Amino acid sequence: MTTIAEIAQAAGVSKSTVSRSFTRPDSVNAETRERILSVATQLGYNPAPPKAEATGTVALFIPDIANPFYPPLVKAIQAACRRQSLSLLVVDGEDDPEADAEELERIIGRVDGALVFAPRMDAERLRALDAVSPVVLINHVADGLPAVVLSAPEGARQAVEHLAALGHRSIAYLASWEDNYSSRVRLAAAEEAADHHGCTLVVLTHVEPTYAAGVRAADLVLAEPVTAVIAHNDLMAFGCINRLADRGVKPGQDVSVIGFDDIWLASTTRPALTTVSTPYERGGAVALRLLTERIADPARPANTVHLSGDLIVRDSTAPAPALVN
Repeated sequence: MTTIAEIAQAAGVSKSTVSRSFTRPDSVNAETRERILSVATQLGYNPAPPKAEATGTVALFIPDIANPFYPPLVKAIQAACRRQSLSLLVVDGEDDPEADAEELERIIGRVDGALVFAPRMDAERLRALDAVSPVVLINHVADGLPAVVLSAPEGARQAVEHLAALGHRSIAYLASWEDNYSSRVRLAAAEEAADHHGCTLVVLTHVEPTYAAGVRAADLVLAEPVTAVIAHNDLMAFGCINRLADRGVKPGQDVSVIGFDDIWLASTTRPALTTVSTPYERGGAVALRLLTERIADPARPANTVHLSGDLIVRDSTAPAPALVN
């Protein structure tokens, strides 16, 4: 299957220019667009056809359906769709900005609108999608597009405040990719809170937010003079906890660990994970409401709704070792 990247290379233009040639043709120079269309035809590219009428179907794009963070969100949005007699098309991505954008470009013209959870995707590509069918972002913000941000910065501030209250003064932070919107927002809030509470925040990673990445990061944690860890998500926290235990360190006693999302496994691990909850049900309902409003009135002003989760304190955090009698 021909991709936009291949067309861009053959035509000597950027991928975003190719995308706009199909979704916003008036924004591309006529000569350039003709060259792009000619190359696309030669390569056999078939863009999604424009919608002729309402389909009664909306799409939900998520980066990785295997990640246990996403099923509760899918169920929440599915329930909200059912209440409005809408069908939901769930599209699984690869957490790769280019591949994910191309997947969305193939389906966007076949639905009435899309909820897009793609925190690494380029804002220009997202706006080009919105020109075909209305788009609402989840955990991402781009000018001109409505968005719902789950577990907003307040959760990161609560995590640092909790550790500071327990006497931790040097905290490791395991961040996700630098181009991940959620990671940037959480890290910025954590750094601000650490400065406010007189703590040192040591950023050790900018990696994929997976269990394996957490395992690798644990060795970095042990190489630093820290007494606590905040991980970008629960999966990284689980990996870190298990590797710490393998190294003879007691998680929740020798080193405190906090995650994000409060996936269902968080309360079943040992020690049970202290983590920041995600308001799935509210987030799903609000995201769908914003989308149906935008479908009904594409000119409606875009706004961003922040929904904060709360810190759920469990056994993986405790007073800093130096304070234990």
